[in-house]
Amino acid sequence: MRRQFAAIAALLLSVIASDAAQADEQFPRASVSTSGEAIIYVKPDEVVLTFGVETFDQSLEKAKQQNDAASAKIVKAAKDVGVEEKHLQIDTMTVELRYRGNGSPINGIEGYIPRRYYSAKLKDIKLLDKLIDAVLKNGANHLSGLEFRTTELRKHRDQARRMAIKAAKEKAELLAGELGGQVGGPRTITEGGGYYAGYFGGRNWMGNSSQNAMQVAPAAGGGEGGEDTTPLGQIAVQANVSVTFDLR
Repeated sequence: MRRQFAAIAALLLSVIASDAAQADEQFPRASVSTSGEAIIYVKPDEVVLTFGVETFDQSLEKAKQQNDAASAKIVKAAKDVGVEEKHLQIDTMTVELRYRGNGSPINGIEGYIPRRYYSAKLKDIKLLDKLIDAVLKNGANHLSGLEFRTTELRKHRDQARRMAIKAAKEKAELLAGELGGQVGGPRTITEGGGYYAGYFGGRNWMGNSSQNAMQVAPAAGGGEGGEDTTPLGQIAVQANVSVTFDLR
């Protein structure tokens, strides 16, 4: 008897749930959708410089020897400035063949261009100018990139997320309140892409990142309708979210 009763109850609940789902499809619940954005500014605590050296000679062996010699000088110079060995990455050498005349292989080889690239991470940003001078004076003839970073990236990005969520909710409450409604629980939450950018020591730079954030943000939703320039000496991390709330 108990089993029969349980089976009947389960069937009734299934029917009720099905009817409720059909009702939601025919008469969707009221909702309000908003977005929130926040930007946080922080000072970077490390910088990565990428650079390279290329040499040329009619002899492949001489060209490679010249590149190897420059490489040894560059590595020593970077370490002397303060780059730790574990923070210095050296790419494998590549060699470009330069052909005579119009560059067609049928004209024969004019010479060889070995190239090698490096990545040096500094934990003391104040040493950046010394590092650039050192590598250029010791054979580097390419400066490929400069990236300022924060090691507390996740913490700052999460803080920006909280600010963006708060901004989205405040918007929803304002919109609903103006029409005599109230905001219920969230129905959907979607996070947009983040970015980090900055202006440091006279150098503009910008890059994409999935986990970066900074702070000087005045309030929830900071960055919306405010200044869009990054304070000198800081990097900016942005978070943005879109939320759909139930509307009562």
